[in-house]
Amino acid sequence: MLYNIVLFLHIIGVLLMFIGVGVTLTAMLGTLHARTVEALRSWSGLAKKADGLLPLSVIFILLPGGYLVSQGWTWSAAWVAISLTTLVLMTVMGPVINLTRIKAIHTAACEAAEGPLTAELHAIVRNKALWNSVSIMTMLAVAIVFLMTVKPGFAGSLLALAIAVPAGLFASAGMRKQGAAPAASAAKIKKA
Repeated sequence: MLYNIVLFLHIIGVLLMFIGVGVTLTAMLGTLHARTVEALRSWSGLAKKADGLLPLSVIFILLPGGYLVSQGWTWSAAWVAISLTTLVLMTVMGPVINLTRIKAIHTAACEAAEGPLTAELHAIVRNKALWNSVSIMTMLAVAIVFLMTVKPGFAGSLLALAIAVPAGLFASAGMRKQGAAPAASAAKIKKA
C-alpha cells in the first residue's frame, strides 16, 4: 500500500513537470505571437510564474523516486542513473538559462512604452539559447518518462537522450520562425 501511495506522489510530480512545461511553452509561444508590448508583458509574466512549477515537480519526483528505487532497483541501474542525471541537469538549466531570459523579456516589456512590439523586443523574445533550452528540456522530460516506463539498459537510455536533444533543437528552430513580425517589418509588409 505504501509503495502505491509513493508511486502516486511520484506520478503527481511528473504531471506537475508537464503542466509547468506546457504552460511555459504556451506562454512563450504567446510571446512569439505578441504584437503589442502589453501582450508581451502578459505572456512573459505567465511564463515567469509557470517556471516556478518545475522546482516543485522535482521535489515530488525525486523524494518518492528515491523510495521507489530503494524498493526494487539500484541507483546503478542505467535508466535510474541517466534519468536522475538528466533531471538534475534540467533543474540547473531551468533557472540558469530559461528563467533568467524569461525575466529579461518580462523586464524589457515592463520598461518599454505601450504600443506595437519593437524590433528590439522581438529579438529578445527569439533568444536562441532560451528556445533551445526550453525545447530540449521538454524533449528530455519525455525521454525520462520513456526511461521510467521501458527501463532500458545503458545503450537504450543513451539513445533516448540522443533522440531527445536533436528533437528539441528541431522544435526550437521551428518555433522561433513563428510569430508576429516586429512593428517596422509589419509596416514594410503592408506597404508592399
